[in-house]
Amino acid sequence: MSASAGKRSRTALKAFLAQDDPAEAGVLDPRATELRLIDSDDAAVLVAIREVFAGTGLPDDQEKVRCIVRARNEIQKEWGDARDSFLAIGRALIALENELTKAESIRLRQGSERLFPFSDATATQFRQIARAVDGGRIPAEACPGSYGTAYQITLLSEPQLEVARERGLIRPDVTRREIIQLRREVAVGGMAPIPSGRLDRSKLREERARLIERRVRFSEELAAIERRITQLDDLLSPIISAEAGMDFEHHRDPKAAAAEG
Repeated sequence: MSASAGKRSRTALKAFLAQDDPAEAGVLDPRATELRLIDSDDAAVLVAIREVFAGTGLPDDQEKVRCIVRARNEIQKEWGDARDSFLAIGRALIALENELTKAESIRLRQGSERLFPFSDATATQFRQIARAVDGGRIPAEACPGSYGTAYQITLLSEPQLEVARERGLIRPDVTRREIIQLRREVAVGGMAPIPSGRLDRSKLREERARLIERRVRFSEELAAIERRITQLDDLLSPIISAEAGMDFEHHRDPKAAAAEG
């Protein structure tokens, strides 16, 4: 390697190291420094920090911003690990239950706290969440990191779950309070109660538009079902007729059959 190439490499390395060394990098704009601390995918964190700490000097304090970002990243990772853990526990409990007889499963539940570090009620929640995720009701990537919140989602009826999807509530950071509020607002059948007091016309229009979209989807699905039933009837008609004829021959009066012969 030539001396000039080596010099360029050392210069490039020095410039790279200077990015994290204020003494080498000189005076930088605080916002540019903050942006360098956070991945492009997490740029919204900067906005959140400035809004949460508005009126204080924290957003311009590089070290404190760095601490918040570092803590957030660690918590996000642990939150995801927690979700993976309770899903794995739920799947393990389901697999174990499948190996036991009904009587043995009852005994297992009764002695849950002697065998596992949680109660039978908690074990039931783990199993239900795992079934919801593996069954596709809750996408794995959208499952909250809190098993209490995830369990609340499993309690939603299908119409309630549809409303939750429309409102963007099936996401990792949804809160237990948001899901419980949805369950209060939307009846099991999926229809929200008529609001009392002053009406919010914009919300009512939005709800009406959502319901029209659902009606169209359901109408199309019902039409597809009816078409398929008609197809199946056409395919089964000769078979049903043949079976009916055989059944008639088998059950009719032998004397009448002999007379016809």
